[in-house]
Amino acid sequence: MYSYLRHAAGVPAWAPLAAHIIALCTLPSALWRIGIIVGFPVGYDTGWIRRSELDTLHGGLYLTFLCVLSEVLALLAFGLIQRWGETVPRLVAVVPAAAGALGLIAVWTVGVPVAAITGTTFDSEMAAGTATTVQLLAYAPMAVWGPLLAALTWQYWHRRSGSALRR
Repeated sequence: MYSYLRHAAGVPAWAPLAAHIIALCTLPSALWRIGIIVGFPVGYDTGWIRRSELDTLHGGLYLTFLCVLSEVLALLAFGLIQRWGETVPRLVAVVPAAAGALGLIAVWTVGVPVAAITGTTFDSEMAAGTATTVQLLAYAPMAVWGPLLAALTWQYWHRRSGSALRR
């Protein structure tokens, strides 16, 4: 059973580190969301939290769902370096991973820096300042998720195709 948790043959030395960084980059935003769920506004005024209905059961469940979903998706990067990820056909792993990498790059690698530079907020009723800064800092590590996932996807494709390694 534990042999499935080992790295697949031919995985480059940098790839496990990249997978671990991906898994960790979602944690600051999850902690930010959990802070809101438990009533610690993490830089936000309680009026904005009430208007956004994040202090309701529905809002708490939504934030919890986002925490779990982002971490599960981040953990899937390990499938690109471990044996269990080679039990599916190559395209079944590569197509969603590549699409995910492109989407993450568009949203987090480009979107977060543009928001930070322009002072744009994610909610028009949210005031710029401490709250926006705290949120951007919590989400900033996600900027590396897309590029690292793209690199892992590329190495997975080449490693699984075999032709790139025989040249």
